[in-house]
Amino acid sequence: MHLRKLPTSLFILLLTLAGCGVFGGDAERGRKIFSAEEPISAVNFACIECHAVEPDGATGFMGQNLANIANRAGSTVPGQSAETYLRIAILDPDAYLSGGYQEGIHPRTYADALSDRDVADLIAYLMTLRSGEDP
Repeated sequence: MHLRKLPTSLFILLLTLAGCGVFGGDAERGRKIFSAEEPISAVNFACIECHAVEPDGATGFMGQNLANIANRAGSTVPGQSAETYLRIAILDPDAYLSGGYQEGIHPRTYADALSDRDVADLIAYLMTLRSGEDP
């Protein structure tokens, strides 16, 4: 995995959000955002278009298979919770590059397009993906 230094402003924002308890979210709404059942107007595509969530080894169109991501995210960066890892991965997608994916593939507009609630709900949904099987 490739780690890039986070901008100071993003790091401070993440610490602030962690202290405010913003990480709680609605997993069902997050699933709807992920699958575009509840589209976000500023985002032109659904997460599911690029990311598979079933542990059958399939991958999405361009992105990593997210089956079991809740378990993997919690052990990716030592000392970092799964929720924090996922928040950073959504808002600063080039901060952690794994699985052979290159910088710039994931849209960098989610920090502007998604509200804090949207991100919290997406994280709550991703935290339900605990198949126990890594793709």
